[in-house]
Amino acid sequence: MSAGAVISRHTGEIAQALQQATDGPVEVAWLQGQSCSGCTISLLQGQYPTLEETLSEFRMELTFHPTLMAEHGEAAIESMSKSPDILVLEGSVPTEIPSAATLGETPDGTSKPLVDWIDELAPEAEYVVGVGNCAAFGGWPAAENKNHLHDVGENVTGAKGLQFEQRYQPGVLGPNFTAGSGLPVINLGGCPPHPDYILLTIATVLNGHEPDLDRYQRPKPFYEPLVHDNCKWRGYFDRGEFADKPGEEGCLYQVGCAGPYTNCDDQTRLWNDGTSVCLNVGAPCIGCMEPGFWDRFQPLDKSVERQNIFGVDVETAGLAAVGAGVVGIGAHAGRKAMGYGKSEQGGNGGQSDAADAELTADVDEQPDAEAGDDKSV
Repeated sequence: MSAGAVISRHTGEIAQALQQATDGPVEVAWLQGQSCSGCTISLLQGQYPTLEETLSEFRMELTFHPTLMAEHGEAAIESMSKSPDILVLEGSVPTEIPSAATLGETPDGTSKPLVDWIDELAPEAEYVVGVGNCAAFGGWPAAENKNHLHDVGENVTGAKGLQFEQRYQPGVLGPNFTAGSGLPVINLGGCPPHPDYILLTIATVLNGHEPDLDRYQRPKPFYEPLVHDNCKWRGYFDRGEFADKPGEEGCLYQVGCAGPYTNCDDQTRLWNDGTSVCLNVGAPCIGCMEPGFWDRFQPLDKSVERQNIFGVDVETAGLAAVGAGVVGIGAHAGRKAMGYGKSEQGGNGGQSDAADAELTADVDEQPDAEAGDDKSV
C-alpha cells in the first residue's frame, strides 16, 4: 500500500493494539543501552492525529521506559515486567566493558549490566524488537577504534546488536535465538528509524501478526525499496551528471550518497509528517538505515568507490547497485569524454525531470550490493 495508507486505513486496529499495552493485558518493556535516545525521540515525533490520545497513553504506560516513564529508582525497576510480551531494546549492548550501560543494581548492590538484563528478559519475551541501528547492528558505539586509542581494541566497548555486530552475526543473543513467537529479533534499522516503522511493527506484533523479515531480520515492507530507485535526482545519475557538493543540482553520488546501497522506503514515506527527506533538500543519503552504519560508508563525503569498501572499481560498484539494465555510474567516464553530462560545477544539470524515475527494483532480485565483499551476509 502507498506510504501512510496503512495507518489511515487501519487506525482502529492500531489503536486496539496499543490499548492492549496501555491497559495491561500485553506487557511491553523498553530498555535503553548505549544510545542517544534518538529512536525514542523519533517515536515521540510521529504525528498521527487520529491516534493521538491512544499513542500518548501507550508512550507513557509501558511497563518500563527509562526516558518516558514517571517512576524512577527502585519503583521503576519494580514496575518492569520480568517476562514481557514484547521486549524492545534501543541502543547497543557493551560486552567488553559492561559497565558502559547498566540498569539498577544486583543483589550485592553493584550496578547491573544491560547485557545481564538482555540475557534474562529476551528468552521470556514473545517478541524481541531492536529499535534503531545500535540495537539491531551495534550502530555508532560499535564504530572502529581506528587510532587504537587506550589499547581497548577495534570496538571500544565491545558494542553489539541483539543478533548482529555490524553486518555479521553473532550478536549478544547469538544467531540461533528465537523469541517465544518463534521469530528471531525483529530489527528496525535506522539512525533513527522512521516513527511509522516503530509504531506499525509494535502494533503488528501486539495484534499477533508476524512480519515478513529480510536477511537482516528487518520488516520487508519498510526495507525492500532501494533509496536510489525513488530518488528525485536519479535521472541525473543515469546521465552521469553529478553535483560537486551537497546542495547543488545533480546526483549526489560523488559526494558520498549511499542511496544505491541503502534499502528503505523513506523516499516515498517522507519524514516530519510527510514533509521531506534528506535527498530532497540536497543532503546525500549516508546509509543510516543499513547494517554497518556508520563505518561502512566512511568518509561520508566521499563516493563509494573512493571509500573502497567493496574492493571493486567504479563501474562494477555502479552496476551492482542499479542492475545491468541501467548504465549509471559505469558509463560516467565515457559520457564525460563525449561531452554528454558533466560533474564539474556549472555542468548542464537541470534538463530533466528526475521525479519520473520508477520503482524498478525488488531487493530479492537485486545483485548483491556488497559486490566483491565475500563477508556479506
